[in-house]
Amino acid sequence: MNIEIKLTTEDIIKAVSGILINGDMGISFKGISTDTRIIRPGYLFWALKGKNFDGHDFFRVSLKKGAKGMVFSYFPRGFKIEEIPKTISIILVKDSLKALGDLANFWKKRINPIIVAITGSCGKTTTKEITYEIVSKFFISAKNWENYNNLIGVPLSILSMKEGTKVGILELGTNQKGEIERLSKIVEPKISVITSIYPSHLEGLDSIKGVLEEKISLFKNTHPKGTLIYNFDQEILKNSVKNFPQNKISFGFSPEADISFQNLSLKNGKIRGSIIFNTKAYDLEINNIGKHNLLNLLAALAVAISLGIDLEKIIPLFEKEISLFQRAKFLNKGPHLIIDDTYNANPGSVKASLEYFKELASNYQKKIVILGEMKELGKESEKYHKEIGKLVNKIADIALFIGETASYYAEGFKSYDTKNKFYRIFDSVEKFLEIWPIKEFFKKEEKNIILVKGSRALKMERIVEKLVEENS
Repeated sequence: MNIEIKLTTEDIIKAVSGILINGDMGISFKGISTDTRIIRPGYLFWALKGKNFDGHDFFRVSLKKGAKGMVFSYFPRGFKIEEIPKTISIILVKDSLKALGDLANFWKKRINPIIVAITGSCGKTTTKEITYEIVSKFFISAKNWENYNNLIGVPLSILSMKEGTKVGILELGTNQKGEIERLSKIVEPKISVITSIYPSHLEGLDSIKGVLEEKISLFKNTHPKGTLIYNFDQEILKNSVKNFPQNKISFGFSPEADISFQNLSLKNGKIRGSIIFNTKAYDLEINNIGKHNLLNLLAALAVAISLGIDLEKIIPLFEKEISLFQRAKFLNKGPHLIIDDTYNANPGSVKASLEYFKELASNYQKKIVILGEMKELGKESEKYHKEIGKLVNKIADIALFIGETASYYAEGFKSYDTKNKFYRIFDSVEKFLEIWPIKEFFKKEEKNIILVKGSRALKMERIVEKLVEENS
């Protein structure tokens, strides 16, 4: 990625405790790039090593394309310092990934925005997007793009923030121990949000307790006079925040939460109800974004409150000015509704998606769920797949399960009443597309609702593409 930012060699050296091997402190850069395919002249090339690539191997490309400097963790094979012009800075660091985070922290301190950090097992992207939609109406704000929520994406997101930014809204993700700890030390949040705790990334985090410990490290690294925002409806979170010294705002459907949603009703594709805060009720009517997304909306409103924005100024904006982000895409093709929710899947997000599917499905003839396996659940994989399979049976007429652990879905599905129910198992999306079982029961004249969901690794969106193609 390319980041347009003006920094000097001296700035970089100070920020990352690097060693200048070539060039001089006065050499300046127009930006930073981690990708030689798109690097621009005058940029600093930041060499990162990943699972499938090593940026150090492309130092010649960066020079050929006009890089004014390079940051290395080590000298690449074939690199000869005597061949590098003195007009190009070569900076050596112990770890270029850590150094990228250190530079982001340096830049964050220079421009000094209030950082809002959001994490959780599910809902964090939606919460980030809704928070940005609200807060940007009142402050100059920035956010991370798409899924730039890891040890590379978060620093790059901070470095992309312009001077004058008042609020930075950052989603923090993790799939291994210690990642949230490191990210929270880079961003130094003043306001922190944990949306939910569910089983996810258990191969790296071991258990639900491990997930909690990983996520709660965000609160541990929040400014002592900052604000912690958490899901009151989850006992595991409610009990974990009691001893933190920071200000706290809880959200949930429970009337005991600091900010809650009450008197919920669903009618004609609309959600109606009241947001309650400080004993005052604010009536709200919005498009049906699903009950689960109301929690993300409440978390976003709690952030706004923490920033001193009055709810009386926010609520009227939902009528025309604030668009509510939804991860899922809704595709009306003929009489059918196709729900594309193929971004990711863990037990919490799948349950939420199925409950939303249930809310929408009442007026359709067939309720069809195409569900890919949930990845990274480790030794708990069988248990959680069976639980989801049983839930699918309660909601859908037809279930098509895909992946190496799809048989566990089927076991759960069969454990409940199977009268007038149908299911099949497929080893892969490729096999599903080859057989295309939809043709066996999918009649174009019927009014069907189809949910497609699964972990990103399966690329379930290919099924959506074919469904759309056949029904356009």
